Amino acid sequence: MILALTMMSGCSVLSKQPIEQKIEVTPPQIVEVAVDDDICLFTSEPENFDYNCDMAYWLEVWLEADATPWIERKAQLTALGQSKKDKIHAYLLSLSSDTPYQDRLRAQLSIDDLMPEFTDAAALVIDVVVSNPNKQLMELESALSVLSKENTLRGQELQKLYAELKAQQKKLEELLQIEATLMDKNRNN
Repeated sequence: MILALTMMSGCSVLSKQPIEQKIEVTPPQIVEVAVDDDICLFTSEPENFDYNCDMAYWLEVWLEADATPWIERKAQLTALGQSKKDKIHAYLLSLSSDTPYQDRLRAQLSIDDLMPEFTDAAALVIDVVVSNPNKQLMELESALSVLSKENTLRGQELQKLYAELKAQQKKLEELLQIEATLMDKNRNN
């Protein structure tokens, strides 16, 4: 009887259909910005600011900067002032991978200060094409620097432990030598 009840309850468990749950996935929200043929950096052109709506000019500045060694770009950076045009130019000069971290960070902070003044289209283009990869590279460099320092500290600790181990081995050898000497004296007596 118990065997029959067990078999019937087992069959009833197997005959039940699993309950399917529907999970609705909402698509990510897409920010739409009207991108015309001419993307202007500023809505109203700042004073003494040429090439406001000429992205080709700024792209050429960026490409020339990437092909220029850091020493030459550093000299160009020191010659620039604090105008909006100079800040953008400095930013583009600082994007190459051979730029030291501090100079790239300084330029990134400078352009971040200008971002609210850019048109929506220019801010989006700068953010997606230039700033995000630059920030990611700086984060990786920062993490690499931290790991390098940590590895250096660990290496120093290992050297100290190795020196301590050598000292302990030397003491152990001396103790073993003393023990051997004492055993020889005991045998002779």
